Amino acid sequence: MSKLPTLKMKKRLNYVVITAFMLAFVIVIYNIVKITVFQYDYYSQKATQQQMRPSSIPANRGTIYDRNMQVVAQSATVWDVILSPVDIKGNLKTDAEIEQRRKDIAKQLSTILKIDEAKVLEQTHKKNQYEIIKKKVEKPEADAIRALVNDRKRRWYCITLQENTKRYYPNSTFASSVIGFTGSDAQGLYGLEQTYDKELKGIPGYIVTAKNGIGEDMPVSYEERFAPTNGNNLVLTIDETIQHFLEKSLTQVMKEHTPKKGAAGIVMNVNTGEILAMANMPNFDLNNPYYILDDTVRTEVEKLPEDQQKDAKTKAQQAQWNNKAISYAYQPGSVFKTVVASAALEEKTSSLHSAFNCPGYVKVGDRTMKCHKTTGHGSLDFTGAIVNSCNPSFVKIGSDLGSNLFYKYFKAFGLTEKTGIDLPGEGTSLYYTADKLGAVSLASCSFGQSMALTPIQVVTAVSAVVNGGKLVTPHVVKDVMDQNNNIVKTNDTIVKRQVISEETSKTMRGLMEEVVNAKGGTNASIKGYRIGGKSGTSQKQTPGDDQNAYISSYVAVAPMENPQLAVYIMVDEATSGQYYGSVISAPVAARVLSDTLPYLGYSPKFTEEEIANSEKVVPFVLEKGILEAQSALSAQGFTKAKVVGSGSNVVKQVPSSGSKMPRDGTVILYTEDVAETTAKVPKVTDLTPSAAKALLESKKFNVLIKGLATGHQNSSITAQSIAPGTDAPIGTVVEITCLNINTE
Repeated sequence: MSKLPTLKMKKRLNYVVITAFMLAFVIVIYNIVKITVFQYDYYSQKATQQQMRPSSIPANRGTIYDRNMQVVAQSATVWDVILSPVDIKGNLKTDAEIEQRRKDIAKQLSTILKIDEAKVLEQTHKKNQYEIIKKKVEKPEADAIRALVNDRKRRWYCITLQENTKRYYPNSTFASSVIGFTGSDAQGLYGLEQTYDKELKGIPGYIVTAKNGIGEDMPVSYEERFAPTNGNNLVLTIDETIQHFLEKSLTQVMKEHTPKKGAAGIVMNVNTGEILAMANMPNFDLNNPYYILDDTVRTEVEKLPEDQQKDAKTKAQQAQWNNKAISYAYQPGSVFKTVVASAALEEKTSSLHSAFNCPGYVKVGDRTMKCHKTTGHGSLDFTGAIVNSCNPSFVKIGSDLGSNLFYKYFKAFGLTEKTGIDLPGEGTSLYYTADKLGAVSLASCSFGQSMALTPIQVVTAVSAVVNGGKLVTPHVVKDVMDQNNNIVKTNDTIVKRQVISEETSKTMRGLMEEVVNAKGGTNASIKGYRIGGKSGTSQKQTPGDDQNAYISSYVAVAPMENPQLAVYIMVDEATSGQYYGSVISAPVAARVLSDTLPYLGYSPKFTEEEIANSEKVVPFVLEKGILEAQSALSAQGFTKAKVVGSGSNVVKQVPSSGSKMPRDGTVILYTEDVAETTAKVPKVTDLTPSAAKALLESKKFNVLIKGLATGHQNSSITAQSIAPGTDAPIGTVVEITCLNINTE
């Protein structure tokens, strides 16, 4: 029987083959139609992704301005230098040529960018298309890189520049804890940069370039740029000039009293809640926030064993970034008496005619609470109680108010909640609720102990005390603007509630002014201005704190005829000088106000006596005749002039022209070139102002008294401009500084 296939078998095979072929054809046609018609968009997108290489272009963050449109933070375009190691070969043929090009690239890049040549050479041997050589190079370096790449002899197209953005802070440490900073990816990490990150960051753009199937650039040139949309701008309530006034004064208190835990300050518009200045000391450099700016702290960290340095450095960094003005909860001390007094007057549980007796202490239950004046104040009325900051009197005021009303006003003044300021990290208060306020806790709370408040809570509450009784929300950002300076959002004044009546607020303004003017003027007094204030000195009681350490604080308000500004100063653990808020913090608040009030257009108003005794600038009278010189001096208000010599013209004058001197001083006019008569400058520190002035004038020196408490019965000279024992020409102006050394 034959084993060859039969005709029938051949026909059957043909049918199978044809059927299989037809089926395959149908499947192919089906998939072609499916891909080209039904899945066109999907595969078209995939093809585009394979053929195009997108590169992101970061958006510049919006600019941050102060209230007068001065730039305090801005971004600029910089570039990342990118190397594609697989493209180094180019048209080179030998390994030796390729290796030489790698070496040349490493040398040139390291020279321009000031980076390690060996590291760059190592990167040139990588097997990828994307090696970051250096990030965020500025225009001079970028231009040098462009020249290198476009050099016809080199044509190093393996090097590219990719757009990036960099944040700049032109004033370095200015308002550092308020403005904050960004990370390497331009994301806000702290301060306003964090709170308003969404508004500031913008929308990235990108560049699309053609590439082949294995990811290399195609020989044809194709590039399309889609520009980024920059972020919105911020206009702050901060005034750059007032911020400098505050930082200058805090820097000075750091030098004078070397507080262990630093200092903080706030300048706030009492009516709107706008923060005009806010600062912390020590501060940090916004352009290099991870560097520990405080020399002492940095040295201590560097001395630690290497395994401990990382944690210590992180802790130190966190500490220098901390905005104590809004985050630090502390016992406010006697500053809080303004709140208690307001509540008592509003509820009429006390009046200006209320009578108190202070023997130097008060017993509440089994507790004895002392007054700062241990010998006692004796009989006091309500004004005397607040002017003398008498603790036993305020224990009585708080007791008469009672737990329920005390807590009612504590809450009404916003002290049970955050203020809502538009900054991250605001702290919370610690306090007793009404049901927990027993006799002892109510007594201690009534003079500012046994509770913890943040500085921003304190200054906001005091603002309500003096502004007519309205509790406002503090804020740092005034407007959000787009890139065309169109206002997108405005932070208007938010009045939360009416806390006390206008009548009570007016009474409190008078009482706070009495505090400053008491007994001839305190350290918060400023000649020509009506100032109100209240000091606070609180002993630390929190576990872990030095129980012998104190926080010195002061809040000053001005001008009292129409309050606009509240200045709050806190000095944490002063290590030199007295620790009382009235001695340490009050002069700082006064310095800030004495700079700020004229800047804002508030002119001083002097009495005729003050004008007569005010200091003036000594005019230039050299080479003038005696009569002409005396006439020029008299025109400036200097009626006393002593002539030395028998000449007809002035050849020397003491004090020299341009010096400041009180009008009742004496100008020495020399008419011959003779040796100046000198005298030894006596020691006058620790004397009263009148005694110091009399002693210096007895030695024929002119005296210029500086300070803010020259008329106060407890004032004392704390510094003199010329060291004791120095020989100085008679007529020389000796400046002496006066402070009130009285406690609360």
